[in-house]
Amino acid sequence: MGVLQAVAAPRTLTVAFAAALTVWWVWFLTHLPWLGLSEQVSIPTILASWALALFIGAGALRRSGLNQSQTLTTSAVAGFLSSLLGLLILGSKLTTSAGLSAPVELRPAAALMILGFLSIGLVLGLLAGFGGAKGPAFPHHNVSDQRWLGRFAVLTVFAVVPLLVVGGLVTSSNSGMAVPDWPNTYGTNMFLYPLGPRAAPSIFLEHSHRLFGTFVGLTAIALFFLTLRHSDRRFLWFLAGLALFLVIAQGLLGGFRVLQGSTDAATDARWSRVVHGVLAQFIFCIYVILAVRLGVRYQHVRQQAEAGTLEFGHGSKQKLLRVFSAAAMHATLLQLVFGAMYRHTRAPHALWAHIGFSVIVVLMALLAGFAARTIRFSDTVEQFVRRVALLTLICVTFQFLLGWVVLMLGGTKPDPDSVAQVLLRSAHHANGAALLALVTVLMMWGRALSPRKLAPVAPVTA
Repeated sequence: MGVLQAVAAPRTLTVAFAAALTVWWVWFLTHLPWLGLSEQVSIPTILASWALALFIGAGALRRSGLNQSQTLTTSAVAGFLSSLLGLLILGSKLTTSAGLSAPVELRPAAALMILGFLSIGLVLGLLAGFGGAKGPAFPHHNVSDQRWLGRFAVLTVFAVVPLLVVGGLVTSSNSGMAVPDWPNTYGTNMFLYPLGPRAAPSIFLEHSHRLFGTFVGLTAIALFFLTLRHSDRRFLWFLAGLALFLVIAQGLLGGFRVLQGSTDAATDARWSRVVHGVLAQFIFCIYVILAVRLGVRYQHVRQQAEAGTLEFGHGSKQKLLRVFSAAAMHATLLQLVFGAMYRHTRAPHALWAHIGFSVIVVLMALLAGFAARTIRFSDTVEQFVRRVALLTLICVTFQFLLGWVVLMLGGTKPDPDSVAQVLLRSAHHANGAALLALVTVLMMWGRALSPRKLAPVAPVTA
């Protein structure tokens, strides 16, 4: 396999984006202002995480049926691509500034730092490739581009998660206007703004949210083109294109919110914040649907169910799963709308609607979870569906209890009184997104296991 072929292969991009996402997430955690970690701690941690992610990726490549040469080439290319993606956060190390109003200047060794960073990615990819090539081979495995496409779709879901988490932290801490300009940050190119562990917490959260948004945008572009190239289903082309369009619109809406917003609550563009928050969850839901639909195993089981060849055990309630999971997913989406309205407007009627509707969400999620726990059919996917159901039951119970804790201790003002209130609000927001993902997965499997129309059976000829 040539280098050019490896660059655009789904397996290469999956490993590259997974490694880059690891670097980005570890960078964010090690640069949290509340921790105050020094670079002597953060940089080795980032490098170790980067190397570990590439090594795991190389092992997956080897187990998927690639020979030693293909594993080495793919891993090296993936390492280099991950370093290119990492340049978007390395920019904060390339410049210096004496303060918010001081001009930003490039460091004298900026070019060498970029070259060194790209070299590190290539070297780490090569080392991981050598390690992966020494691992056990599974020549009987033939992991196709379609299967790697499904894995990349799953990766896209995980790429959206940090954006939702950081966005929740921005809202919970009322840091949305910490950076007053857009697309620049205090007059500096967003990717060159010197952001470090000593930055003001509000600026760190808002600026990090923008950076993660860029990463999600790049991931959305890659998934769209991979879907066009390696899937023959026009509906999935449309869904990936719609998700990409909404990601772009979400970025523009976020910028509009900053330009039209205000630190004064009375004149702030609150409803644009509501739309921004709801649209983020809707995009997340679409990517969960894509991740399930692009899965090879899902397509195989769905074809069996439509053909009527999938045999279910006694007591299996796949039809109830279809009904209750769809109701749970739509109820959760509506509940998130009420939650976003209260988080951004602090209107009492939105709060009471959110509290009252939570009973319906809990009921539908419990019914969907218990229906999924009854599923019995001759396939290994059965255990996966049942485990998702168990997680759904745990998640919705925790979310309901956490909601009451936030109501009593989370505060009612946009500005939190303590870090504990920020964490409580953000945990409720993040767990709500997790619940949405779980019920969406159940809904998709309910549709697959209980199709409305069966495939026509060919007549038997004498």
